[in-house]
Amino acid sequence: MLDIPSMEINNRLANKLLFVIIVFSTPALISSLYRFFNIGFQPIMGIQIIIYLIVLLLFFFRDQVIYKVKAYFITASFLILAIGGMIEFGLFGGGILLMIMYTALCSLLFNRVSALMSIAVGFIIILSIGWAYITGYFTYTVNSEEYHTSVNAWLLMLGTTTFVTTNLYIVLTFMSSQYQQSLTELDKQVQLRTKAYEAEKIKAEEASAIKSQFLANMSHEIRTPMNGVLGVMQLLRLEHPNKKQMSLIDTAVFSAKNLLRILNDILDFSKIEANKLDIEHIEFELQPILDSIYSNVESDIVKKGITLNFINRTSKKTLWTGDPTRFYQVLLNLITNATKFTDTGDINVYITQQFVNGESYLSSEVVDTGIGMSSKEISNLFQDFTQADASITREFGGTGLGLTIAKRLATLMGGSLTVTSKKGEGSTFVFMMKSEMIIHSSTEKKIVSNNLVPDWSSKKILIAEDNRINQKIICAMLAPTHAISCCVNNGKEAVEIAFEFAPDIVLMDIQMPEMDGITASIELRHRQFNKPIIAFTANVMKDDIQHYKKNGIDDYISKPIDINLLYLTIGKLFENDRSG
Repeated sequence: MLDIPSMEINNRLANKLLFVIIVFSTPALISSLYRFFNIGFQPIMGIQIIIYLIVLLLFFFRDQVIYKVKAYFITASFLILAIGGMIEFGLFGGGILLMIMYTALCSLLFNRVSALMSIAVGFIIILSIGWAYITGYFTYTVNSEEYHTSVNAWLLMLGTTTFVTTNLYIVLTFMSSQYQQSLTELDKQVQLRTKAYEAEKIKAEEASAIKSQFLANMSHEIRTPMNGVLGVMQLLRLEHPNKKQMSLIDTAVFSAKNLLRILNDILDFSKIEANKLDIEHIEFELQPILDSIYSNVESDIVKKGITLNFINRTSKKTLWTGDPTRFYQVLLNLITNATKFTDTGDINVYITQQFVNGESYLSSEVVDTGIGMSSKEISNLFQDFTQADASITREFGGTGLGLTIAKRLATLMGGSLTVTSKKGEGSTFVFMMKSEMIIHSSTEKKIVSNNLVPDWSSKKILIAEDNRINQKIICAMLAPTHAISCCVNNGKEAVEIAFEFAPDIVLMDIQMPEMDGITASIELRHRQFNKPIIAFTANVMKDDIQHYKKNGIDDYISKPIDINLLYLTIGKLFENDRSG
């Protein structure tokens, strides 16, 4: 079998070898015919004539003759001439050289298996003929002593050696040129593929940047009206509504928070997919997180008549290391899911410290008595945009992203999220986060949000916010504090009025027309404005916060604005400003 992929390349080599055979066969044939008068007609002479005529035909019709025919004939010619030369003149003539050339051509013109078989045949023939002469089975046609001293013999050896050397030179040169050509072609292919890869990479990065910008814009556009909805609901709570009105307000707040949870799921999923989600490693206290989670799901727990129990088996006077925001997010998701699918019984959350291979982990085991899952449903549980059962989406709602994100967050925090469940008997989720426990004996007084309105009657607050609804909401939230408020529509107006109004604090929206909040903060600091600046923003990732603080912003409040957090953050900065 011939090596088909190299056939076109080797076809040119075969044509060159045919030409060389013609060039060297012509004087060799004339010399053989001349020796006819001295040694008589020998069979090898007839073979030479036949090969010469066939070579002429193949060369003149080289474009019409297929490569296989030329390759087989060239190698066969060298083999026949080699055998004939060794039989006629023994191992002393040019037959050995022709046999060497035969093996070299087989290696080049045929594939590996065929070449090895052909070379093996050549060596067997040499050994067989040598053995036949040694044992006397063959005898020399001519007298070896006369042959070796004959001028014709030396000319024949010289011609054969030159012929073989020329063929080898052509073969090696051809191989070298083909090797260089292959390297050049390979280099071109590599360059083309590299350029194509770089172009695709640039497209992918541009698409990712566009997607990120789109999601950021969508986040801002959705959170802005949601800030109005939640803000109004919080303000209505301060108006001492009756029981029925409070129930309606709670329903509206619950619906708005569910919408925000869906939005956060999509944004988090996008950031995880783009590897842009940063995990913090700071010290945090566990109990406030557990209290916040309970507060978040309390209304659902009470409505269903079930109980939520936190069994904290770690020391209360400890701090933990890790990302408290993401820990809160994962555990809240698990408890929210447990609440959603549990109609009777209890939800128990066991908090323990576990050690795995010498590493410390904070373990949270959420055990419910809900509807449970089959093994098939568990297999679909952590797939993107998928619920354990399609009917669950219709009955309970959800994006199918919550547990997917929770599992990925657990992995990013060096831990894991696993589940065991049985249909109709409830589920157990185990969330492990790599975390060190630190003994904490501080008696520092904590600031607790309790809806008590502070008195800031002597304070001035400048609000830079382009959305009219948000302006009304923030001003209404600040009105009970008796602070003097001033609203402007963008960062440029904030810079222009800041020194005239002389605020004690600035509340700065980040995304605004004409001049954004970052640019306005830089400009204020450049003009030696030294009062605190708080950012209003939906972008509160680690990199975003670092960017804000690097550009003159002291703190931030995420949108939608929580009235208690608003009071707490402003009050803290007022306190720091006074002590400073």
